[in-house]
Amino acid sequence: MILKKINRRLLLFCLLIYTYSLAQFSLAKNIYRLDRYDNSINISEVIDRYNQGEFSSEFNLETYKNLKGKEAGWVMIDIPKLEKRSLISIENSLFESLNFYLYKDNVFQKKRNLKNVDYYRFPLIEIKPIETPAKVFIRFKDKLSYRTEFNLYSYDDRKFAKQQQRDYFFIGGYVISLFVLLVSTTILFLYKGVYAVLWYVIHLSLLILEYLISTGVFSQWILPNEWILKYGLDHVAMLLSTMALSEFFRNYYQYTAKTKFCKWVYLTISIACLLGVIYAIFDGFVGNIYNIEYYAQSVLNYASLLSLAIHFILVFSKVIPVYLFIAFLLPVLGIFANTGEFKNQFDTTITYFLFQSVYLGILIEVIVIVFYMIKQSVDKEFEAVALEEENSKLKNEFQEKISNNQEAQKNEIVNDVHDSFSGYLEALKLRLMTKEVLTPDIETILEAFRKDYRFLLNSLYVPNVNSDNLLSSIEDYCERMNTVTAVELKLEQKGGLDKGIPQATAKYIFKASSELTTNALKYANPTKVTIRLKFYLDKLILEIEDNGIGFNSEKIKSSSFGLRGLKERALAFGGSFVLNSFTGKGTSVKIELPLNRS
Repeated sequence: MILKKINRRLLLFCLLIYTYSLAQFSLAKNIYRLDRYDNSINISEVIDRYNQGEFSSEFNLETYKNLKGKEAGWVMIDIPKLEKRSLISIENSLFESLNFYLYKDNVFQKKRNLKNVDYYRFPLIEIKPIETPAKVFIRFKDKLSYRTEFNLYSYDDRKFAKQQQRDYFFIGGYVISLFVLLVSTTILFLYKGVYAVLWYVIHLSLLILEYLISTGVFSQWILPNEWILKYGLDHVAMLLSTMALSEFFRNYYQYTAKTKFCKWVYLTISIACLLGVIYAIFDGFVGNIYNIEYYAQSVLNYASLLSLAIHFILVFSKVIPVYLFIAFLLPVLGIFANTGEFKNQFDTTITYFLFQSVYLGILIEVIVIVFYMIKQSVDKEFEAVALEEENSKLKNEFQEKISNNQEAQKNEIVNDVHDSFSGYLEALKLRLMTKEVLTPDIETILEAFRKDYRFLLNSLYVPNVNSDNLLSSIEDYCERMNTVTAVELKLEQKGGLDKGIPQATAKYIFKASSELTTNALKYANPTKVTIRLKFYLDKLILEIEDNGIGFNSEKIKSSSFGLRGLKERALAFGGSFVLNSFTGKGTSVKIELPLNRS
């Protein structure tokens, strides 16, 4: 019983394999070519030649078949009996002329090309089971090309659907990848405004266009083959793309004095490409005079070699990184792997890989170049930030040195005045008392002079302030000033003092407190001045407020060197300086500084 089940399954499997084999046939062993290229031969003559045995040479599935001059060629496919519909595709969308003829029972009929949006991007014919066994004759002509891609494949419905899905997946993935890189490059151009990047935007746009044309998607959905072939749009796109890339290299790289000659080489490539474009346009109106594809391919090959050599020189001269040379090498290797007889030494799988290696190499090259441009842009941004920070640091250090020198000079003057001038003042008072001429009026004058003198010394003196003694220094300053003035000077604190604040910040806070307080005492006639210090985790706030007569803050901002200097220092620390004053309503100054900032 078990053996019967196994036998049934084996028989079913064999039937399925047999059925599939009837639906699929091997093109490689069933294709023959006519050893003659001639435009004048029609299908009737071809059948006669077939009957005479002239279709005896096997047609090897080479990727490129060189055509002799401008003549048409013929191939014949021997199709066995099929049980299911089969589709035959020629993977070239840009034939100048392509005709299919079915020959069965001594009768031939012209087959309709199914190449349209409902089928496939490549020429496609349908072979129905009822039409087999039969012979299919194919006439092909491509005088506009010096080499013709001529890969023949047969599919059943399932395999064709799978092939379409895989094919468009790869095409879509490639185009989407290039489009994403195009958008990224466009954003980079708009953001940085570097016009050399615009050349690369043009290059990527034309690269996408040329790929869609060469793969047949463009002619399938947008523009008929006749227009593409007449004006050589695929070659025009390729030449313009090469020219844009050459102009990008010419204008974007930072050449040294020894490598400036490379710019002239790229200019020569651009001129050669532009001449090819002009000729292609002229040839489209006048008619085929010279093989534009041969010219375009020659320019591309020589341009690739020259650019590769230039990249090597630039890497050797340390103008560009070595990974740019490696990335540019990949598509160049792909281009030359697809030229001549090299790829004909391999089977169809390796041949297909070699063909796709050009596009894969181009994609890798584009990714690397876009990465290089973004890296260059980011590096320049970082350099600008570092330069700005260095400039700010040098400015702060310069201002700090000036401030230290000013403080040292002030303290020296204070000590000299205190040591000498106060002695003279005491001696004068004693002499006046000895001679009994010290009247109440003279004593009042002397006391007023002593008070002003002490006020001046206290306002000029700047102690060696740091985060440890900042509060005590301000408190000591307030106490000393309270002894020489009737104005109430008060210090208020909120939050704990951060002991780790830089000394420069601590000295600035003391200096701002003393200068703003001194200004209030000298000019505002207040009865009360309040100094508020507020400490937070990430910032420090100093507020000086008085109830004096106030002033016009708009006028004082542009004329007061002291206030302007304090504001500039606050901004240099990365903080803010806000002054509010109204006539008759007092003055308030708020300074906010970030903590832990050098």
